[in-house]
Amino acid sequence: MRRSVAGLLVVAAVACRREEPQPREHAGSAQPGVAVPAAVDAAAADPCPKAEREGSDAPLAWIRDDYAGALACARARAQPLVLDLWAPWCHTCLSMQATVFRDPSMAADAKRFVFASLDTDKDQNAAAVAKFALSAWPTFYVVGRDEAVLSRFVGGGSLAQIHAFLDAGLRGASGGGATGDADAHLLASERALAVKDVAVAVTELTAALAAAPADWVRRPDALVSLEMAKLQAGDAAGCLTIAETELDHTGHAAAASDFLGVAMSCAKARDKAEPARAAALRDKAIAKWRALLADPKAELSTDDRSDAMASLREALDDAGKHDDAKAEAEAQRAMLDDAAAKAPTPLAAMTFNWHRAEVYTYLGRGLDIVPALEKSAADLPDEYDPPARIGWVYMKAKKYPEAAQWFDKALAKMYGPRKARYLGLRADVAHELKDADGEKRFRAEAAELEKRQAGTGH
Repeated sequence: MRRSVAGLLVVAAVACRREEPQPREHAGSAQPGVAVPAAVDAAAADPCPKAEREGSDAPLAWIRDDYAGALACARARAQPLVLDLWAPWCHTCLSMQATVFRDPSMAADAKRFVFASLDTDKDQNAAAVAKFALSAWPTFYVVGRDEAVLSRFVGGGSLAQIHAFLDAGLRGASGGGATGDADAHLLASERALAVKDVAVAVTELTAALAAAPADWVRRPDALVSLEMAKLQAGDAAGCLTIAETELDHTGHAAAASDFLGVAMSCAKARDKAEPARAAALRDKAIAKWRALLADPKAELSTDDRSDAMASLREALDDAGKHDDAKAEAEAQRAMLDDAAAKAPTPLAAMTFNWHRAEVYTYLGRGLDIVPALEKSAADLPDEYDPPARIGWVYMKAKKYPEAAQWFDKALAKMYGPRKARYLGLRADVAHELKDADGEKRFRAEAAELEKRQAGTGH
């Protein structure tokens, strides 16, 4: 799953992104501190009444949108707290919640951690989100009872990667610390990234990779973090060097595609200065994406595959191989249609709405996906995302009256930074409809909302 990239990073890198809003980074305040004792007996009185499971077969109970309550629960249980910082527009976030965190193997972790999910678009979570920096959606943290960062993971990951992330957090919580130099440097980098100290993060990530054994399970996500940190620090040339030297050391899960996506951003940043070098890396990335997608052992969910296919066709288009890109898009469309038809719930099917809308539009068939998106909107009347996708499809098809209608439906349910973006899109539609008063009103509403959110740190 590509990560939805924030702040100073080049947007074409990775992610739940493409038409997604540019997230704001927050100043972190988490500091290293007191170790948390090991997990207590699960049979003890439950101090966490707000923890809820989604279905009787769900392995984890989550405390939703209540950071203070979740932290109090973690302190009462003397357990570390796992944070899922997500947003309802982020398909990678939805996929992780519907796949990895619902795997039966997660049941053992229910006895070791308190789990909390925070919708980062909600004002009530702004103060909590401000404690821990977001460089992409989703971002996961393990924190101690003093709010010290014990482990951090960005973007989509395989089950093995998430278990490794949780195990690292538990070692820190129990006072065991890192198991080696690589883990110790990685933890230092995660703490630096939590407070947006990119220079320290680059130093620590470089040291972690230098100290790591060849089979280090966290190597792929450490490499992606290093690429992103280099790019954020303005060192596109250094990022390109990492991409060139580490291309074959990124595993066969979502992080491998993430690595290639950031590599393409590095290449684009250096395209004018070093066109031959950038083109050579792009060709290698295309071959690597194809090999990853053809690998029967690749640990990729449908969402991961769709992300990789979208990135591959973008690289193919950049290379002038438009017929190959179109063929990749057709394969992506067919896969997504099948996955949506087989999804067990309407919410699970919503995971694929953005990719389906985007790939149908790419193929010049955007209006063909409208009936499926309308069904999603009817099945999920409280969700703003389906009508927002329909409005976007109509806007791209230059069907502006229909776009206005569906954007209005979405805006009536929307909140947070997402709403400001869609007010801007609604203003663009009003402009196309020659509605000068409407355009002025929507732009003013967007500006006022952005000002208010900036004042609250959201």
